[in-house]
Order: sequence, then structure tokens, then C-alpha cells
Amino acid sequence: MSHEVFLLCGMVSPLLFICLTVLGGALRPGYSHTSDTISELFSPGAPHKRLLDILHTTCALLGVFFGVGVWQFVRSGQHDGLVGSLAAAMIVSIGVVNIATATLFPQDAWGAPPTFPGQMHKILAGVLALLSIVSTLLMGIYLRRTGIFPGFGVHSFVTVGVIILSGGFAVAKLGTPIMGLTERLTILASLQWTFVLALKLFLR
Repeated sequence: MSHEVFLLCGMVSPLLFICLTVLGGALRPGYSHTSDTISELFSPGAPHKRLLDILHTTCALLGVFFGVGVWQFVRSGQHDGLVGSLAAAMIVSIGVVNIATATLFPQDAWGAPPTFPGQMHKILAGVLALLSIVSTLLMGIYLRRTGIFPGFGVHSFVTVGVIILSGGFAVAKLGTPIMGLTERLTILASLQWTFVLALKLFLR
């Protein structure tokens, strides 16, 4: 694939993820985007799980391709790209881990006895959050150092702050009627950053 296609993947992936979340909620009777987590759409026995797994895996693979595109961009520059390369590697890792969280280690249904895949899902969710924070931070540092996309470095740092604050709030609200909403705020912060970065790289 061409470099432009890799970057296009970074724009399509966040949009597809939003669409599959809306679709999954519409296909599941009684599902609430305010009180239910996104991972519940992929729990064992969830309606249309196979379809949603395919869409989720597609999103994750697009994220992997985008990470490759970011790495190509960093390596093609004239500046020391170690920090940028680390950020790109983490973006690739996010896609790989995302595949495992829904297909190999889905969240246990609420109220169901805990299982090994369900416990692994919690661990991987924490890994995803950490990778998201660090990759965004490193990319912001790289862009600030190189002077590429003036202002987007600050955008990255602000996004990191939002993810940390909203993520902590989401953890505090687990099991409450707004846990789905707080989770979505955290995820949307990460998705918008990915989309904007992909768009800027694509237009460049």
C-alpha cells in the first residue's frame, strides 16, 4: 500500500469505530450508550457478536496500518526520529492489543462469574490506556521538537490531560448509571487525536 493509504487508514478507523458502536447499540435491545460499556457489545453471548468482532478487528487493523504510516513519515524526516518512532510503534501496538481485547479476551457479561478471558480483558484495557497516553505524549514531544504542525504538539498534550482526567473519572464511575458515558468521553478524546493527526499527515 502507498503511504497515503496508510494515513487514510488513520482517518477511517476512528469513524468506523464510532459507527460500529452506534450499530451495536441499535442491534442490542435495551442497550444504553450512557450506562453500558462498549466492551459489553463484544461479551460472550452478545447479539451479533461475530459481526461486531469483524468490524472491531477491521478498526484495529486500520490502526496498525496507520501506525506504519506514522513510522514512515517519521523516518522520512531530517530530524532525529527516535521519539516519533517510539510513538509510531505504540500506535501499532494499540491496534494489535485492540484485536485481543474483543476477540480473544472479551469482557465478561455484567453479573456473570469472572473468567480468565474477562480478567485478561481488564488488564489489556489498562495496557491500551497506557499506550494511548504515552504514544500521544511522545508524538506531541516529537512534533514540538521538530516544529512540524505548529500547535499540534500542544493539542497532543491537552489530549493527554483529557484522557487522564476522563479516564480516572470513568474508572471511578464503573458500575454507575453513567459509566458508559464517561468511558466514551475518554475514547472520543483519543479518537479525535488520531483522526486529526492522520488528516494533517495526509494533507502534508
